Amino acid sequence: MTEFIFFDYPLPSNSEIRNIWDKISMLRHEVYASELQQYQANSEQQLEDPGHHFIACMIDEELAGYISLNPPNKQPFRVNRYFSQETLDETLHSKCGDRLSSTYEVRALTVSSKFRGKQISAQLMAHALKFVLQVEGTDIVAMGHANVIDLYKKIGMTVFEQHGIQYGETLYYPMYLDPHIARTLNAEKISEFEDDEEVCYHGGKSWDTSKFDFTVRDTLVVADVLDSPFPPCPEALQVLREQLERCCQESPPTQCEELIETIAVTRGVQSKHVAVSSGSSSLMFSFLPQLLTSDSRVLVLSPMYGEYSHILTHVIGCEMTNFVLHGEDGFRINEDELVKQARLHDAVILVNPNSPTGVYCDNMGEIVQRIQDESESPTQCKMIWVDETYIDYIPHAKSLESLVAKNPSLIVCKSMSKCYALSGLRVAYAVSQKMIELRRFIPPWAVSLPGQLAAVAALKNPTYYSEQYAVIHQQRTVLSEQLKQHNFSVLPGVANFILTFLPEQTHHTSSTFIEACKERGVFIRDAQNMGVTLGDNAVRFAIRSSRENERIVECVKEVLALS
Repeated sequence: MTEFIFFDYPLPSNSEIRNIWDKISMLRHEVYASELQQYQANSEQQLEDPGHHFIACMIDEELAGYISLNPPNKQPFRVNRYFSQETLDETLHSKCGDRLSSTYEVRALTVSSKFRGKQISAQLMAHALKFVLQVEGTDIVAMGHANVIDLYKKIGMTVFEQHGIQYGETLYYPMYLDPHIARTLNAEKISEFEDDEEVCYHGGKSWDTSKFDFTVRDTLVVADVLDSPFPPCPEALQVLREQLERCCQESPPTQCEELIETIAVTRGVQSKHVAVSSGSSSLMFSFLPQLLTSDSRVLVLSPMYGEYSHILTHVIGCEMTNFVLHGEDGFRINEDELVKQARLHDAVILVNPNSPTGVYCDNMGEIVQRIQDESESPTQCKMIWVDETYIDYIPHAKSLESLVAKNPSLIVCKSMSKCYALSGLRVAYAVSQKMIELRRFIPPWAVSLPGQLAAVAALKNPTYYSEQYAVIHQQRTVLSEQLKQHNFSVLPGVANFILTFLPEQTHHTSSTFIEACKERGVFIRDAQNMGVTLGDNAVRFAIRSSRENERIVECVKEVLALS
């Protein structure tokens, strides 16, 4: 049996991973000390790899090979030690441009002599490509030795053979790879090696533990997804209880007419501009492939909800540009620069308030108008998609729904999962002039009968939800302060989650911290793959009930005490 095992260094407290680590160290000694004579052999016959992300290929519990990667925040990379600044500027840096903050390095690709010729290297590179794309990496750099240079060329790497250097018995070259192009060039070949579908990573790992045993589920704290800790409004629960049998056996209204009309009246928009479906992801998968093509150039925020980059990259296959948000700026949008870049793209996708950062831009309406303003020069941007899933958490926040009537390029998408406690019922809507054409891509009965009934009741009871949001704000403040007491860096949030960074003195990375919490029945979201600038110490906490939040804090204390 062939398995590909992912882990980060420092290592988690897992005997299986530590055993693999020992095998990697022995393989490195075998290849780089004994075979290539780049390092002095030692009596322990082990050389540790100083990389950060690791993918190991295990065949019947034997290490066939591995690949190690360094993330952007581990720069300067290994290549910087071997090649002059002049060479780097002429080769790798000329390719990466200003994207070094989202560039990954393949530090080592090593295959045991026993398994060479079995395409292990290609499989490891396929998984590495997949990983880099998932974490929104834009470029890959490496140094490769001459014996296997054809392998790198086959997957689309640019090899700068005029800049080779001799190290030990081997000649090395600097190499560059665009992961998006490589993924397209090798799609058929890579698909042979992938045993799972290309899907966007989400939270919700607690279901792997509990299955449908809700007795087990009641013992867990599920803070890796952003479901509401409060129940739906009493009116929604009442109608579901009263009509439970009908909810199971009767088909709902085919086109969700009453739900659409309720949204239109409640939100002050025209019903012809409203479309509903089973969650915002359903709307995204239905509409975005109709609005964009593989030739489209789309600007997205990074960090941002990962389903968008997944659809753009793996479903549509268009050119995606990350508008990088930086921690030193509080992950706030540079409005002038965003407008400038958006006007040069065919489309822009924004989440406001943003997830996972929790940052709200109260000037989004003006940004949209500036992107579309053609009073001085034409704009290329013909679609502006704004996801407002969490906006109802903010008192007096102004939705962009009212701008739709005058702006044919604007689409406002709103999930009813997080703010209305309807995650399990799957309800969302979008507002746009484009709905007159786009509705035909929504199947009939797109929202279940219980979903339609509960959503209508929820929209008619705003006072109940405002009271729940006030509790969430209070609980978020309390949890933030408690995490700060344990030396977490905590971003101020506005909704039912907070983005944090692990204490500097801990030996944990986000992945090892998440695993340690999971062993204690507390599920928290590893945020390192949610944006190119987050790094391997980013952790997102959902705000739960006060009792669950207390348990989260106790778990954090235990895990940190053992690191």
